[in-house]
Amino acid sequence: MAYRPVRSWIANRIARYAVLPLLHRRQALQFEHRCRSARRVQTDLLAKLVRFGGDSALGQDFGLHKVRTLEEFRRQLPIAGYDHFVPYIDRVADGETTALFPANEEILTFVQTSATTGKPKLFPANRTWFQYYQRGWDVWGVQAFTDHPDMFGLPILQLSTSWKLGTTAGGHNISVSSALIERYQSHFVRKHYALPPQVTQIKDSNARGYTIARIAAMGPIGLMSTVTPSLFLRIADCVREFGPQLVHDLEHGTLDRGFDIPAEIRPILERHVARPMPRRAAELAQILKSQGKLLPRDLWSPKLISCWLGGTAGLQSARIPDVWGPSPMRDQGLLSSEGRHTLPLADGVPFGPLTVDANYYEFIPVGEAESAHPVVLEAHELEEGHDYHIIFSTFGGLYRYDIGDIVRCRGWYGEAPVLEFLQKAGGYCDLEGEKLSAHTVCAAMAAAETTTGLSLKHFTVAPLRRPNELPRYAVLIEQTEAPDVERALQLVRAFDQELRRTVLIYGNTRNNRILGAPLLVRLAAGSWRRLIDSEVQGRGANETQYKHKPLVSDLHYLNKMTVVDIHDSGAPGGNQRAA
Repeated sequence: MAYRPVRSWIANRIARYAVLPLLHRRQALQFEHRCRSARRVQTDLLAKLVRFGGDSALGQDFGLHKVRTLEEFRRQLPIAGYDHFVPYIDRVADGETTALFPANEEILTFVQTSATTGKPKLFPANRTWFQYYQRGWDVWGVQAFTDHPDMFGLPILQLSTSWKLGTTAGGHNISVSSALIERYQSHFVRKHYALPPQVTQIKDSNARGYTIARIAAMGPIGLMSTVTPSLFLRIADCVREFGPQLVHDLEHGTLDRGFDIPAEIRPILERHVARPMPRRAAELAQILKSQGKLLPRDLWSPKLISCWLGGTAGLQSARIPDVWGPSPMRDQGLLSSEGRHTLPLADGVPFGPLTVDANYYEFIPVGEAESAHPVVLEAHELEEGHDYHIIFSTFGGLYRYDIGDIVRCRGWYGEAPVLEFLQKAGGYCDLEGEKLSAHTVCAAMAAAETTTGLSLKHFTVAPLRRPNELPRYAVLIEQTEAPDVERALQLVRAFDQELRRTVLIYGNTRNNRILGAPLLVRLAAGSWRRLIDSEVQGRGANETQYKHKPLVSDLHYLNKMTVVDIHDSGAPGGNQRAA
C-alpha cells in the first residue's frame, strides 16, 4: 500500500466516528454479552456440534446421534490427541468430506500446524469452522481499533507466509492459519497491508527481512502483527545490519541487488519501492552517522504492536520496546491451527476471556493429568489461580481434542474464565526430581535479565550428566549476546538463584548438592539462526511458525551445537561428585 496522508486522515475519521461504533456494538459488545451467559452458551454450542457431526463417519463410529447430554457426550467420545483423528483427516484429504463433516460442507484449505518437533500436522479448514474462527479475530480487531483508532488509514505490517504450501492427495490446498486469515480478510483491511504477497516467496531469511524493512520504510505503520515476537526482532536485526543499504535504497528508489530475491518477483517488489525519498534518507543517514546503527524505532512508531506476550514463545516480547520504541502491545491470544481459544481485550496482558461462543471446552486439572480417571471440568467450574490442560471440540471435526496446552485461570469475564497460556504439556525436564517446566525457566530468566540488565534474544536450558560430576543444567547463549563472560555468569547465577527461590525441589536438590550449579555455554555466532533455518526447512514450514525452545530434555543436546567455550557458575570443585 502506498501511504497517502490525506486519504489516511479521511479513512481515520470515517472509521472512528461511523464504522467503529457500529462494529463495536455488533461484535465486541455481543461477545461480552455471550460471556455473561457463558454456561448457557457452552451448553447450546455443544448441542450444535453434536448435530453438525452426527452424520459424518466419525459421528457414526462414535454414536454422536445418541448424545443428548454432557454425560452421554463424554461416554461416547474419548479425550484424544491428533493420532486418534488421523484416519478421518486422511479421508477428508483424499476427497471424502463426509469422514468428518456434513455432505455439503466446503473445505477452504488444509492448515499445517507449527509443531516444533516431528512432522507438521494437517487439519481441514472447513467453511463452518472458519466462520467461528474468524468471528474471534473480528472481535479482537474491533476492540483493538476501538482502543487505538489512530491505526485506521495507516499501513498494516502483517507478517505471514505463502498461501500455497502444497496440496493433499485429494487436491486440497495446504496452507497455515495466518495465510488463511489473510486470504479471507475483508478487502478494506487487506488493501492497507504494507507488504505485497510476493514477499512470502523469498526463502533467504536476510533477503526476506531486509525486503520487509525496505518496503515498510516507505511510510508509517499503524498496526504491526504476527504471533511470534522473534520475527519483529529479526526485522530489527536486518535494519541494524543493513542500515547503509536501506539509506541508499530510500534515496534512489531501489531494492539492493545484493539480496537473494527470486528473479520472477523482484520486478514486482521494485515497483513498490520505486519512489525516491531523499529527505527521509537524509534523516536516517544523520541518525546512522551519529549512532553508528539504525533501529526500527528510528523509522517507525507503530500505533499498536500485536504478538504473543506470554507463554514460552512470548518471552522475547520484552525486548521489542528496546528496538521498536514504546508502542503499546497487545497479545493475540491462545491460537492454534485447530482454533482460537482466548481473546485478549486489553494492552500489555498475556491473557483474555475464553472464546465460549466458538468451541466447546473441557479442562483437566494439572494434578489429575496422570490419573486413570481424571476429573474433567466445564469452563464455569475452573478456579482462579489453578492450572489446567485444555480440551476442546470444534466445528473442524475435532471432538474432545487434547492439544497438549496448559493454561492458568486468571479470573473471570462474566461467566467466562480468563485464561493465560503457560506452556506445552511436554515442556518439562527432570534430572533429580526437580521437574523444571519451560514456563518456570522463562520466568526465572526474565527475572535474571531484570537483575543483571542483560537481555537475550534466544537461550536454551539443557540437562547434562557428565562423569564424576553432579548432574546439572547448561544455559546456552550465543557468544555475540554474551561477549563479557563475567557479566554472563552473573546472569546464570541470578537465573539459578531465582529457580532456587521459586522451585522448591530445585532449591532442595541444589542445597543438598544433588544438582550442580548451572553452566554457561557460549555458542558460535549465528548458531540460533542456523538452528531456525534447519528446523524450518526440515519441517517444510515457514519462519512465522518457528517457536524457540527455552527448555529441552535431550541429554545430548549440547553435542548438536557449535560450542565456543563453557564456564562453571559455581565455586571451583563445588560440582564434583563425592569420592
